[in-house]
Amino acid sequence: MIEEENQKNSQDDKIVGALAHAAALLPMWGIIAPVLIWVTQREKSEYIRQQSAQALAWQLLQIVLFFIGMGLYMGGIFLTVGTAFLMDEMNSSGPPPAFFIPVCIMGFVFLIFLVSIVMALYAAVRNLQGHDFTYPLIGRRVRAYLAK
Repeated sequence: MIEEENQKNSQDDKIVGALAHAAALLPMWGIIAPVLIWVTQREKSEYIRQQSAQALAWQLLQIVLFFIGMGLYMGGIFLTVGTAFLMDEMNSSGPPPAFFIPVCIMGFVFLIFLVSIVMALYAAVRNLQGHDFTYPLIGRRVRAYLAK
């Protein structure tokens, strides 16, 4: 089965699919490569169509999560500043109670970013090997959408 899968995808298909996934190394800008690949190469092969669409969806999810995380980070900053004013009125020493919320949120955003990059690089390696790759969370939905 794996031999048949490797043989039906040309070397060019494997490289183009891997490039679509590896573009995630350039956050925000990396979305351009899967878009261009999907628009220009989707009729060439079903393999490229599936892989570039999944890479595009994965990178869009990465961007959406980044902006949500930054919104939460800014909310944490405002919460920290607000509690600092309350603590100042109570003449308390030490950091405000919400002081570590923005730090924890930024750490979580960084962790999500790191995991998404590692997952995209893994997808690129799997594509170079000629295997289909399906992302968790969105892969099946993308395949179902493209099957319509």
